[in-house]
Amino acid sequence: MTTKLSRSFARIWLLAAIVASPFGVNAMVVTPAPLSLNMSVSAPGSKMVLSFPTISTNYYGLQTCASFSEPWTTIQSGIPGNGAIQTLSLTNTPASGQGFYRLVIQPKPLGLFLPQGEAFAILGYSCGGIQEQVYATGFDPVTGFPTGEVYLKTSCGGSGRGGGYHTTTHTAWASVTWDFAGNVVAYSALANAALNPTFTATDAFGDIVYNTSGQAYLIVPFAAAPANVNAVQSGDQFLVTWLPNGINPAAVTSSTLTATPVNSPAAILTTTVAGPATNGAIPLLQPQTTYQITVVNNALSGSSPASLPVTLTTKIATVAPSAPTNVIVSWAVADPAGTTDTLIASWTAAVPGDSPIDQYLVTITPDSGGSAVTQTVSGTTFATYFGVDFTPNWKVTVQAHNAVGWGPASKAVTLGGL
Repeated sequence: MTTKLSRSFARIWLLAAIVASPFGVNAMVVTPAPLSLNMSVSAPGSKMVLSFPTISTNYYGLQTCASFSEPWTTIQSGIPGNGAIQTLSLTNTPASGQGFYRLVIQPKPLGLFLPQGEAFAILGYSCGGIQEQVYATGFDPVTGFPTGEVYLKTSCGGSGRGGGYHTTTHTAWASVTWDFAGNVVAYSALANAALNPTFTATDAFGDIVYNTSGQAYLIVPFAAAPANVNAVQSGDQFLVTWLPNGINPAAVTSSTLTATPVNSPAAILTTTVAGPATNGAIPLLQPQTTYQITVVNNALSGSSPASLPVTLTTKIATVAPSAPTNVIVSWAVADPAGTTDTLIASWTAAVPGDSPIDQYLVTITPDSGGSAVTQTVSGTTFATYFGVDFTPNWKVTVQAHNAVGWGPASKAVTLGGL
């Protein structure tokens, strides 16, 4: 389908189509599933006006980017989907005079409530459960978290004097603060409540709280790809930093860091960093290997697109591992019936140097002048055992190995014979 537009807009293809104009502004519609949208675009004066039917009952968001090689940024969110035609007048077009716009359907709202345990702590009664009416009031000015007031009610029945049955209703109000996953982070009793049953508010990041039918809801917009990703090598790991994009940083529940080797059989490395942190580490890097590092932010609304990849080649390995520590040695059986027993050795991992530890060497030497016994285990194994004569004392050491070679042996630990 094509549409004639003022100011000589060329055409628009729906669904994932581009609208071009002489001054280089482009627009397109993007939805999670193919939808038939009749979208019109015009450019009166210096503005661009988008009109579209809200065929989804969710909320819509408008995003922009200067080019498809850059992350999308949300410039307007919380556009209600109620079946009506929505018209957006845009004045903040990209400074370069060129750019792309898209509509995205935002996540389904999350109902906010006070768990029954916390409700009982406020009300002091629970007869068959506590009923709640929840009203959002905005966003905390310090933390930015959503806030609200909760009306609590329960009715308790019993027999009165003379055998009659009566019902006592208990009510209370609570002030509540939630995080952006809907978890209660603070609550307290509230003497008076100033309700607005139709209240709605949007913060600077596009988070929305609103009330309807005695229930409060929270919408956290989809995150854009993280921005300003930077990575440096430190030992056998990448230290990565980034900034959330198009989402409140407090709404990020975790971030996934991935280092993908380029033209190499090395393993893909992934680390998950909990909470809204904006830095993390990817360990176990192979030397002289090129990796592409990306970051994904995860939130209540889902996962963001991956950031633009940062390409980094690791250095030649030059640092051997440190000596393992906390070597512990024991016999499996304190009073063996035969002439042999099982010697068990465990240790704490060595510091890897600038390449991963691929194996450990465990050496046990008898003080009776016999030959040493050795075992090698993988770089992720921290215990092993030997079936040996329990009569002599045994001296035990552990060494770690990486791409450089063997590191120093641990401090020797002696296990006395039985």
